[in-house]
Amino acid sequence: MDESGSHRIDEDDVALIDALHVNPRASFEQLGPALGMSAVTAGRRWRRLTRAGLAWISSAPGPAMPLASAVVEVACAPGDAADVARALAARPQVFSVHLTAGGHDIYALVLAKDTAAMARLLLDDIGRVPAIRQLTVRIATHVFSGVHWRLGAIDPEAVEALSSADSSDHATTREPNAFDQALFLALQSDGRTTIRDLSRDLDRSERAVTRRLESLVRAGVLAFRTDFVRSEGGWPAQVALSLRVPDESLHEVGSRVGAWPQTRVCAAVIGAANLFVTVQLHDLPALEPLLRRIRATWPSVEVTDRQVVLRPVKSWGRLLDTEGRAIDTVPVDPWA
Repeated sequence: MDESGSHRIDEDDVALIDALHVNPRASFEQLGPALGMSAVTAGRRWRRLTRAGLAWISSAPGPAMPLASAVVEVACAPGDAADVARALAARPQVFSVHLTAGGHDIYALVLAKDTAAMARLLLDDIGRVPAIRQLTVRIATHVFSGVHWRLGAIDPEAVEALSSADSSDHATTREPNAFDQALFLALQSDGRTTIRDLSRDLDRSERAVTRRLESLVRAGVLAFRTDFVRSEGGWPAQVALSLRVPDESLHEVGSRVGAWPQTRVCAAVIGAANLFVTVQLHDLPALEPLLRRIRATWPSVEVTDRQVVLRPVKSWGRLLDTEGRAIDTVPVDPWA
């Protein structure tokens, strides 16, 4: 806590957040010894972070969950961008919304259960939001980035101690049934919700909930993501990039860029610029070395657009204040 009385993220908090990136549902009894603190201290720190809106954990689709996704870019009438961003953020299929500086005013990331549902959402709903002057949609065909980002704040031994075994290769998709969807939605507001509470909320036995949860994670249908106010951890700058990549190189470039520590989102999209990437940086001057790395590694790749995020409005279902802290939740619901 700083002198003004507001909560801040310190080095021990960053280590705890990094540990929860490795295993978002690890118990405090696991986390404490791995981080050199007691389980009680680890729990107290996490509760402080969540109460202050500084960090949160949510359910997320795994690589085997079949969903349609898209990048939506919006140009607005002057002065209307903030209102349009809030209107988009109110929709459960729109999981992230950012106000940007550049060729458009907003970029949003969208999920739907299938392409038909995506078409209805874009044409019959989002496309009719007042004050939108131009709507550009790029349908994603493959997502290269994952949900387990690393901050490099804990040592390899702690990573090994916290890592959960998962032998599945996630080669095939699996359509979630009603129970799977209910479990996903129940874990949106708090991905660390206990089995007992899930059992009560879903009116299922603890044994049934445990078995289904383990099955979904093992099959790659369900995942968990740990988020935090990145400006508090020393990553205040965010930039969205559009890249034009030769088709024969798209998978290689996407896979490698998606694995970079700065990368938050990396997806192949349909369009002249066929790779969409968002990166988190320590400051904006750090963008140029990253662009030089792209040019040096893949001379045939062209960066066609770059957008600086002025303010995140929604991040994976969390509504954010002007400081980027979570103040409310609109649960991500691809089946809405």
